[in-house]
Amino acid sequence: MTHNQNSITCHYQQLQSYERGLIMAHQFDGWSCRLIARELHRNPSTISRELKRGMVRQINANHKPFKAYFADTAQ
Repeated sequence: MTHNQNSITCHYQQLQSYERGLIMAHQFDGWSCRLIARELHRNPSTISRELKRGMVRQINANHKPFKAYFADTAQ
């Protein structure tokens, strides 16, 4: 965030595709949002929103639904 005389400007950077790949790998390994955020030097809310954006409903071999994050879906 930069402060000018009467305004505050926020600078956001979108996640890169390699970061999404790391999120997918770490989430698959059971890492928490906070731990992933710390690893990528991002805000935990950014990771949380990204996980929500890229979650896809899947069905396992026992025909039970589950949700999984896919970097390609989020991209």
